[in-house]
This record gives sequence, C-alpha cells and structure tokens, in this order.
Amino acid sequence: MTPRTARLLLGCTGVLLVAATAWALLQSAQWRLTVRLRDSAAHELALAAAGGTPYRWRLNDPGDIIAGRVFFARDGVFGPDELVVTSDGRAFEVGLVLARPVDVGRFSGLRLPARCDPAGMLSLRVRERLDAPEFASAAIPCGATRQQLSLDLATIGWTSGGRPSGSPRAAAMLRLSFAMPPGGVVRLNEATLDRTRDMRRIDLQLPVSVVEAGANAHGETAVYRLPAGGTGQQTALATLAALDARQQLPVLLPQAGSIEQQLALRNAVYARLPGAILIPATALAETFSRARALVHAPPGGGERHAVRWPAVLAYVLTLALFRLRPPGQERLRALVEVLLALAGPLWLILGDGFDGNPDVTQTVLIASIVLYAVSLSVPRPWRWAGSARAWGLAAGVVALTTVCALAFNGMQGVERAMGHAQLARYLVWALFQQYLICGVCTERWLVVTGSKALAVYLGALGFALLHFPNGALMLATLAGGLCWCALYLRERALLPLAASHAACAIVLLGLLPREMLWSAEVSVRFFQ
Repeated sequence: MTPRTARLLLGCTGVLLVAATAWALLQSAQWRLTVRLRDSAAHELALAAAGGTPYRWRLNDPGDIIAGRVFFARDGVFGPDELVVTSDGRAFEVGLVLARPVDVGRFSGLRLPARCDPAGMLSLRVRERLDAPEFASAAIPCGATRQQLSLDLATIGWTSGGRPSGSPRAAAMLRLSFAMPPGGVVRLNEATLDRTRDMRRIDLQLPVSVVEAGANAHGETAVYRLPAGGTGQQTALATLAALDARQQLPVLLPQAGSIEQQLALRNAVYARLPGAILIPATALAETFSRARALVHAPPGGGERHAVRWPAVLAYVLTLALFRLRPPGQERLRALVEVLLALAGPLWLILGDGFDGNPDVTQTVLIASIVLYAVSLSVPRPWRWAGSARAWGLAAGVVALTTVCALAFNGMQGVERAMGHAQLARYLVWALFQQYLICGVCTERWLVVTGSKALAVYLGALGFALLHFPNGALMLATLAGGLCWCALYLRERALLPLAASHAACAIVLLGLLPREMLWSAEVSVRFFQ
C-alpha cells in the first residue's frame, strides 16, 4: 500500500467516524426527547387517574417563582416551608413558574394558604400568551390570620384593558399581586391549581385505543391521533379544542421530522390544547405501563435536586486528591486529568438536572470544575493572542459558518439577535469553553493517544456532548470543535478561538430558522 493510498483510507475512515458520531448524537437526542415526553405523559396520566394536579408550587425555593425573586417588594425571603415578603408600599408580584400554559377551564381551582399582616388585598394577573393582553382578577381580601384562599378562576370576575371580561381560556403567565401598606408582611406556604370538580378521571385499567379526533372509543381509553402536519393537523386540533372540557385529552404526538420540529409541534398543540397529555408516538404502550405503575404513588420532587451532596463532595475530594498527588506516568496522568475535567460538566448536562438556575450543590460542583480546570494550566502550554495566522484561520471558520447559515436561511434576514451585554457575557463563556475543550482536554488527549487526529476528534466529541440534548447544536459544536481543536494544536492560541466561537454562535442564532436550531440551551432548559 502506497503512502498516498494509506492517507486516503485514513481520511475516509475519519469521515465515516465523524458521520457515525453525528448520527449517534442525533439518535441520543431523539431518545432523550422521547424519554422526557414519555415520563411527563406517564406522570400526567397517573395524576389524571388519581384526580391529582401537576400544578403545585411549594414557594420555599427560588426555582418556584419567576426570576427567583419577588417583584416590587422591599424584601422576599425563602424559609424552610414558606416565602415571606415585606412590602415597600407598592403592589408587589409573585410570578409562578409555568412549564407550559395552564388550561383554565380544566384547572380552575386555586388554593393559596396565605397570611397578610396587616390585612391586604390579592389579585391575579394572567396572560393567555406572553404577548397577549393582561387579564386582572377582582381583588380578594387577605386576612391577618393564616387562611386558605380558595378561588375559582372561572367565576372570580375578570377585567382586560380596564373593561369587564370573561375568564381567560389559558394562562401562559400567572402572577399573584398583593396590595399592602409599607412594612406589611405576606407569608405564603404554597399554591395549587386543582382540577375542576366535575372533571372525569382517566381509567388506566381500560384498553387503550388510538382514534381520530372526534371519534369515540367505547369501553376503551381514547388516545387521539394527530396528523404530522398540514390542514389535517389544524382540523384535528380545532376538533379536539371543541371537545368536552370535563375530560383531559391524551394526544398521540407524531415523531416525524427533526427534534426541533417535534418541539415546535408540541408547543403548537399546547397553544391550542393547554390541557392535553402528549404521548410520544413511539412509546405509547410504555407510557401507559409507567402510568399504571405510578397511579398510586405519582413521582414527586424535581430535577433541580438531581445533584446531591454526597456525590458532589466525593467528586470534589477526588479532584483534590489527584491534583495534589497525580499519577507519575505521563499518559496515565493526562488521562485521569481529562476524565476528571469532563466528568463534572458531563454529569451536570447529561444528568438532565441543570436548568440554568443552579442550587447550592450545583454551584459547588461548578466552582470545583472551574478551579480544577484552571489549576491544570500551571504551567500553561498555550498562548493568549497568537499569531496573525491564528486569527486568520479562526476567521475562516466564521466565514464558512456564515456561508452555511446563509444557505439554510434563504436570505430571509436575522431570526434572533444578541444584545451587547449578552454578547459580552457570551464571549467570556466562549473563552472558558475553548480553554476547557482545547487547553485542557485536547492538549491531554494528544498525550494519551499520541495522535493529533484522535486528539482533535475526542476534543470535539466532548464539546458536542456538553451541548446534549440539543441535536442541532451538538452537530454544530462537533463540526466547530473539529476546526477549533485542530487550530489549537496548530497555534496553541485561545483568544482567536474564543472570538471565532462567539462569532459563529451569533451567526447561527441569527440566521438559522427555529425549525433547524431551536435554541442554544442545553440539559433540561432545551425542552422549556
């Protein structure tokens, strides 16, 4: 075999490896979406069978309210089992986090244990869509002794634009607005939206039948089929929206097309049918099987607390141990360092527990990752600015990205744009990502493998996995990672890579349509 033939075979092998990796990444993202839809649907089916509700806010955690704080108040403090708010004289608002719109016709009973000292007034602020006009409820007295406020959202009395109005059909925004004198204190334990009293329960013991919208399933539990697109889909949604409000509708969600298209369809269904239970088409039987297992004990808790103290402390101690007493053999040391540097971030992202608002354990985990990664560059094998060639090659990656994005954009203009503050923050974030993936991981993969090609591939693979389960973003970061890791090994300069990374992100977010790049979010935030 001639050297030229050997190089050609190696090149073809590399292309096939990258293609297989891209396929595997997309399959893993599809699997994660199906699992999430399946588990969510099973939970909702179990609650619908037991007469429970998925809408409950404990109000002892910043994650339960919008932005983790009370708006227009002097102070808002989260205690072990309550939220204590002190008024500054203005009406203050507590926004309840909604993962999806609420079907007000099916979940209209608001229970709110509260104490207002001195007595004050409570009203609700609701928007059917985030860009829709606001509905305001009639004011409800809140007494100085603890009481259970029970409100029927269907009959409470509403105004919109200052005029009397019927009750909102859905709630994409739900805020509690309190009017209190300066220094007044409100104590809130929790908030719950209960099902309307005459809602029928779903019988999970009956056979399951997939039927067309509007059809009946006599003696069986009906799951309504939804066409994948076109006028048939719109007709089916309109038919389902007109069905009896006393039942919750299980709907079979098609899984044709990309993950982004499936998420867009999910949101379109929720916009028309906010009370629907969406069941993934490829996991119908498994969803009902899980729901039957959960019906007597629906799962509680939340994803925010997936990272626990014992595991975090064990990880931190492991980092400290191997940093102070690293293996003596060079390859083994490099392997241990790269695995430890990646283990924390991958645990955070792949574990589906990071929603962008880290709790205490996650904050400790992130801080330990940063400190460990920074300590690995003493002494540092890389430079900051690099040569003019480094900047030129990094700019070439941006140019190639722009050409590809424009081809998919169809010259339709900018889809989404970053503000100046967001851009500045992202540039810093891109610098750290390039440092971790190139300056820490690719540098050590080179020592472990002895091959630049394998080091580049492994560095890019780690970069892609850190964007799980965002399928399109994993493909983009795999491609970008191959370029940036190769440029790093050639130039050993970080700032050109960070600038190129940030510029490519701006181009992709600005030009790629949402059906191709849903968002730049990762972990659980990707599904929100």
